[in-house]
Amino acid sequence: MEKLSFITVTVLFFTGLAAGSFAQTAKSADVKNIDAYCKTVDTIRKKRKTPELVFADTAGMEDDKEKWRSFASEKALDKFREKTETYSIAYNWRKAGKIVASNFTLSSPSGDWVKYVYHYFREDGSLARVESELRTFYGDFRVVRVRYFDRNGKELHKTEKFLDLATKQPKKPESGGVMGDDPSEVDYYTTTDKLPFAHLLKTK
Repeated sequence: MEKLSFITVTVLFFTGLAAGSFAQTAKSADVKNIDAYCKTVDTIRKKRKTPELVFADTAGMEDDKEKWRSFASEKALDKFREKTETYSIAYNWRKAGKIVASNFTLSSPSGDWVKYVYHYFREDGSLARVESELRTFYGDFRVVRVRYFDRNGKELHKTEKFLDLATKQPKKPESGGVMGDDPSEVDYYTTTDKLPFAHLLKTK
């Protein structure tokens, strides 16, 4: 009886290992497929060079709500910024009429930091991958995170790097972390419907 129990436990143990290995392999394959898809989006973005859709939050510093506005081009936005600065900008590229890339530039009025958030959306509107890079003069850091998602918005994988702002070489933050960086911050949108300027897309 004891021998039978030992065999049963052993079988269950190795079955669990096999299941875990299979899940890890499947997740790795999903990440590779997402990377391959993102390369096709990069091709579209590089080929067109300038973004198709340009949006910016034009709300003032004292406004309670965001005021996203559409601009005809980057030049039109630059002209607007000559008189009124904006600290949240989104450049977008489409495929078959659907947004597949949405690149955000977020900055502070003081100029102490800037954050880039690059979204890769599938044609069904779900987020496939998002890359965020915080560049800050507080400690002279670059904090780079890459997240992968399935079609239901579940995070599949995440990577994180801390680099020197100037040299881009690995740099270890102090015990308190990098000032202004919150690892738990959700600075991305899981679907195109949740983009802050989604209501303006209906007119595009």
